[in-house]
Amino acid sequence: MNRWVVVVTVALASVLAAQAPVPVDARFEKFFAAESPADAAAVAAEIASAGVDFEAAYARLTKGRTYLDEKRGEYSLRWRSKSGPFFNNVVEVPADYDPSTPLQLRVQLHGGVGRPSPNAVAPGRPSGGDKPSGGTGGDKPSGLSNRIAGEKQIYLHPSGWAAAQWWDEEQIDNILRAVDTLKRKYNIDESRIYITGISDGGTGVYYLALKEPNLWSSYLPLNGSIAVIRHPGNGADGEIYGNNLANAPLYIVNGENDPLYPVSQVEPHITWFQALGVPHVFRPQAGAGHNTAWWPTERDPFEKFVREHARVAHPAKLSWETERVDKFNRIRWLVINELRQDAGRDTTLKDMGFFQHTKRSGRVDVVRTGNAFEAKTRDVAAFTLLLSPDAIDFSKLVTVTVNGKPAFSGLVTRDAATLLRWSARDNDRTMLYGAELRIAP
Repeated sequence: MNRWVVVVTVALASVLAAQAPVPVDARFEKFFAAESPADAAAVAAEIASAGVDFEAAYARLTKGRTYLDEKRGEYSLRWRSKSGPFFNNVVEVPADYDPSTPLQLRVQLHGGVGRPSPNAVAPGRPSGGDKPSGGTGGDKPSGLSNRIAGEKQIYLHPSGWAAAQWWDEEQIDNILRAVDTLKRKYNIDESRIYITGISDGGTGVYYLALKEPNLWSSYLPLNGSIAVIRHPGNGADGEIYGNNLANAPLYIVNGENDPLYPVSQVEPHITWFQALGVPHVFRPQAGAGHNTAWWPTERDPFEKFVREHARVAHPAKLSWETERVDKFNRIRWLVINELRQDAGRDTTLKDMGFFQHTKRSGRVDVVRTGNAFEAKTRDVAAFTLLLSPDAIDFSKLVTVTVNGKPAFSGLVTRDAATLLRWSARDNDRTMLYGAELRIAP
């Protein structure tokens, strides 16, 4: 072969190689290496545009990433808050953590959230957080520990203060970001991520259950009170709806002689939970104050409750209410998209009056039986059902009724782009959705 032919052949091969599509496996490695949901979403769009097969994508997402040998012991995840101080989220990883074995994650919220931030302030930024919120005021009687020992698991201790309380929107974003960061590094069992907290932290557990429920398997508020976030002076972000606890298994501990939240004050809340049908266990501690002296005897039933309440990724029955559609509008596979005052609404869907409401809200209660969805709505113009191959049969008709009237009947096509987009957002091997079904009754 002449030399010029060799040169042209090599040049042509180089051009073809440059134009060759990146193998799907390599794109998925890039997807799993993404450091945030936004980064993962950009890669997800690339994979979808490459024409990946749905079954191949589903199998790869179910398998998940290959976990590396990450840092063990105690360290912090830190990033700046809007008010100036840094969120200082303390992580504890067992010394014998094995990347090949999924491990449980406990998120534990501390008390005294009405105090100024103890964390460093960024140069040139105001410190904020010097004014008490009107909550518990950071009371910490002798014997109240902000950390309690538990089984082998990864621990996350977020940081909160007066300008970033557990019931502040920015704080919720901080907690979600910290959990997502850990899920991208460690082999965390997505069905066993639970949240607990003490004093103000216990109150924060209620707020997470009421506003942002998608991560959690169970909720264990200790020495806290849901009444704190009911009081307008405590500044809880957004409206609160009691029926949002319908899918929140609660393990509640309060002391008989607690000067802040005694059992006698909490018992009416328990009666309200019972009327709402909220799944709960109440563990009043005889003679106990605002402390954790009861932990040695309470630890076993606490851990047993956690073990018995793995998260159900696709529960057959859901209820959710919200006053906004840009955030806090989703529970698992149900998303509320649009609100309106609707003369045809189901007027039986009411909160039972524990919280005061000043804004219009919409509510959806929905039950799935096989491929059939039966929904009741109040003041909702549109909502979306996220359909998972783990929950429905895409080869059969899907039917939806709303307030007793047919709203949809037909076959739904699985879509790789939808699968990838929600996977990028949720970062969850067990909660995958093959289609979105928007219902506008």
